[in-house]
Amino acid sequence: MVPPERISRFLSYLLRHRPKDRPLSFDPWGFAGWEEVAARVRERFPETTEEQIRAVIQDSDKQRFELRKDQVRATYGHSFPVDLGRQNVEPPAELYHGTARDLAQSILREGLRPRGRQHVHLSTILDDAMAVGRRRDPFPAIIVVAAKAAHDRGVRFYSSGPLFLVESVSAEFLSLYRC
Repeated sequence: MVPPERISRFLSYLLRHRPKDRPLSFDPWGFAGWEEVAARVRERFPETTEEQIRAVIQDSDKQRFELRKDQVRATYGHSFPVDLGRQNVEPPAELYHGTARDLAQSILREGLRPRGRQHVHLSTILDDAMAVGRRRDPFPAIIVVAAKAAHDRGVRFYSSGPLFLVESVSAEFLSLYRC
């Protein structure tokens, strides 16, 4: 049996990055047909059942995916333009962004930008930001975003499950977390 994490990673690859080697047809909101997506997953993992794929989508604690009738999409992390239909929301006072230590100073100077994606992902929980940062650095830097202050000055924040998304945040609203 294929571990759910591997199915989730593959779904993220398919639905967030529009790979040329496994093409899918997307609508403007990032939805692809369920049958087409399930077929691509079964091409990669032939022993995987449709029920296992649905379970990964529906049971994701990070709410990475959305299944509507006969369509599925990633809820964040796209590297191609998608209209997620999100509404601007007021964020908490602070949010966190985990990153590699060698990138922290340039982020503090130049601001947070999505770097090949549509949005920057921000966590409400420090430990979640640390886990994200550890993907690139065993001892990551944590950028603290003065989110409420940025929102009050016109920066638009969007809620996506346990995350907040933002197009960019200027350096004036950023600081380095100190233990």
